[in-house]
Amino acid sequence: MIWLAILLGACQASPGNAVVINTGFSRAEVRALMGEPERVQEFILPETPFFGPQESLAELIPAGTWVEEWVYTVGEDELYVWFAGEKGQAKDQWRVIETARYPAGAVY
Repeated sequence: MIWLAILLGACQASPGNAVVINTGFSRAEVRALMGEPERVQEFILPETPFFGPQESLAELIPAGTWVEEWVYTVGEDELYVWFAGEKGQAKDQWRVIETARYPAGAVY
């Protein structure tokens, strides 16, 4: 029985296929679930149309909004986590606005 408890604890602590990151999560909440991201990039959301994983953000926030993107490898996929906030808001206050999973190494 103790082995089951250890196994379940390990599954919750490591990134896996069942990881759920909700919109509104803080950076601290994402780090608690996933650890440090493998890649981070900042960009200004461009005018549409554009192509790539970030394309889904165009319906959530206006063009010209600063976005921070965190990427994690989860199994055979890459998990993208996007943060943004109100104009002038400190980055440590930004929240998750969207997530998406794509096959690792996909070309857009």
